[in-house]
Amino acid sequence: MKKSTYSELTNEELSSKLTFTKQILLAFIIIYFVIVAILLFLFLNKNFGEVSIALFVPIFIIPVTLLPLYMSYNMLRAEKKSRNL
Repeated sequence: MKKSTYSELTNEELSSKLTFTKQILLAFIIIYFVIVAILLFLFLNKNFGEVSIALFVPIFIIPVTLLPLYMSYNMLRAEKKSRNL
C-alpha cells in the first residue's frame, strides 16, 4: 500500500487538497445532522412500541465511515502547520 505523500505536494496543491477535504467533511457532517433530525422526527411521531432498532443504525454507522476522511484532514492540517503556511 502506498504511503501518504502529503510531504511531496507543493504548497498550492496542499492548500487546495486541504480546502477540498474540509468542504467534503463539512458537507458530510451537515448531511449527518439532517439524517439524525429526520430519524428523531420519525421516532417521536411513532408510538415507542412500533419503532424498530434498525432506525438508529445510521446514527452509529455514519461517524465510523467519516473517520478516515477526518484522519486525512488532520494529516493535511499537520503538514500545513509543519510548513508554516
